[in-house]
Amino acid sequence: MLRLFSTIRKELLILLRDRGGLAIMFLMPMAMIIIMALIQDAPFRDYQELKIPLLFVNNDKGNLGKTIEQGLNESKIFEITKKNSDEAEVKRIIKAGDFEIGVIVPENATELLNAKVNKFVSDKLSYVGLSDSITVSYSKDKTELNLLLFFSPGTKKSFKASILSSLKQSASKLETQTLLDYFTKELNKGETRVTDEQPIGNFVNLSEVSTIDTPKEALQLNSVQQNVPAWTIFGMFFIVISMSGSIIKERDDGSYTRILTMPGSYLVALAGKISAYLIICLTQCLLMLSVGIFLLPHLGLPQLVIGSSSMAILLTAVCTGLAATGYGVMVGTLFTTHQQSSNFGVVSVVILAALGGIWVPVYVMPDSIRMFSDISPLYWALSAFHKIFLNGGNIQSVLPYLLKLLAFFFFTLGVAFFYNKRRQW
Repeated sequence: MLRLFSTIRKELLILLRDRGGLAIMFLMPMAMIIIMALIQDAPFRDYQELKIPLLFVNNDKGNLGKTIEQGLNESKIFEITKKNSDEAEVKRIIKAGDFEIGVIVPENATELLNAKVNKFVSDKLSYVGLSDSITVSYSKDKTELNLLLFFSPGTKKSFKASILSSLKQSASKLETQTLLDYFTKELNKGETRVTDEQPIGNFVNLSEVSTIDTPKEALQLNSVQQNVPAWTIFGMFFIVISMSGSIIKERDDGSYTRILTMPGSYLVALAGKISAYLIICLTQCLLMLSVGIFLLPHLGLPQLVIGSSSMAILLTAVCTGLAATGYGVMVGTLFTTHQQSSNFGVVSVVILAALGGIWVPVYVMPDSIRMFSDISPLYWALSAFHKIFLNGGNIQSVLPYLLKLLAFFFFTLGVAFFYNKRRQW
């Protein structure tokens, strides 16, 4: 036990003497949290309070144009600007990016709709043999009724589909109402009597059932809830550079050989090294969470909400730190020079961070990249923190992620152990 504490003390003294390296370990994640939270604050707000700018040109004087405008307003996702412009002008405005969508309701659209419905009713009544008793007049105009839609060049197909669905819903309800009114009117002229015209209602209603049971679960992902845990984890894994460098230095200057000749197992010395760097990781985590709770609100950002399970946060931080230190031991064992280990450590951590949702949330990644996220230990750690911070998670809810992190820790130690044994042979 004395050897363990002596190793921890030795490693901490070495780290404390390297003030530059220590400052990078603590100040770099802090700077990244502040910068990225400030940069991403507006995009996160825009995503949550989505209002799509839409240019609406209504050349129709009847019900169709009014109904479509009402439907767009009721959807609550459009910021509608009404303007009198021709087709060429609307195309130019949308192409320039001033608006995401442009909609033009053509002149006499309601009259065209009525004429087409009138003809449809006449044809159907004639088919069932009621044409003798009912006289229906309709326009012979073959003009198609087309609403003109303009999308900015970068609009995604899925986004277009949602917009088209909203517009079709508004137009479809008016078509059905008009059709029903014409049938009612024409049937009332003949022998068959029906009730007076009534607005058609919704036969199928959609009821949203909330999955939120408590106010704490209503917290949405914002720039602070994303970036504070994300860059905390990134900073913890960046310890691979110092840790691998320390292992290589001990091997080069003969310290590793002297440790092997000392009484006791080398595993005790390795446990002391891991413990020392784990203390640094936990200190990093505490400092970064404090930045999110106390500093970021003074910069006009939301305050970090850490949930109610302190033990779950502590266990997540410990397991993340162990995964980071285990990775550092493996890198330091596999490579022979400090340059090799530092280059590989930096690049590999950045790649794992990108896959794990540190740079941008996983849900906005393309499917071809998102499928690889689950192989990143940084993704497991970030998912565990999000589970606690956003969903009021406890130890039981984050346990699958913690087990993955511990498995990664033991896997990296196993790789380092067997490679080291092979090198000694």
